[in-house]
Amino acid sequence: MELKPGEADKEHDHPEHSMYVVQGAKMKLTPPPGATEGSAEVELPTGAAPVIPAGKHVVENVGTTTAKIVFVEPYPTCKMCGTIAGYRSPFDVAPTCYAKLAENDEWVTGMLTMKPGEQDPVHHHRDHLIYFLEGDQVTIYPGGDESAAMDVPLHCPMGVPAPMSAPPFAYHSLKNTGTKAIKAVFFEMKN
Repeated sequence: MELKPGEADKEHDHPEHSMYVVQGAKMKLTPPPGATEGSAEVELPTGAAPVIPAGKHVVENVGTTTAKIVFVEPYPTCKMCGTIAGYRSPFDVAPTCYAKLAENDEWVTGMLTMKPGEQDPVHHHRDHLIYFLEGDQVTIYPGGDESAAMDVPLHCPMGVPAPMSAPPFAYHSLKNTGTKAIKAVFFEMKN
């Protein structure tokens, strides 16, 4: 979502959804999250990762900066990923690279940071959406197999859908093979 100062969207409805504020702004929410009437002005700072309750609202940018927000919400037909045998969480195997920003019962919002040349251990992911904020190249090693390296040029900012059905995304190791530090927010299903 991108809203310039003075812009507003039309009334719309969301299920509970997870957000990441790429560029902060002062927003007016009518009604505010969790309410059915009234309005509230809130400062959404850059880097905030709120989980917003379900409901209808109108969002207006009442600040002086353009709001840039990425978010994920489940489709009604969204299926759970299920149990993964031997699951290795990126948050557990590489806590210096992966941090949890927010979570609810269904999703976790995470942040990946990686210096040039840094590589994480092999780990799993469930279905997720990645939004690269910074960086110029990452290499994916499906299953940790360095002979199967997949170089991915990054043109930030950029989003990457990463379903479990695509093997490189479900179980891999990553290496920052670029010249810039990588910073990426991701939204991952928990089940």
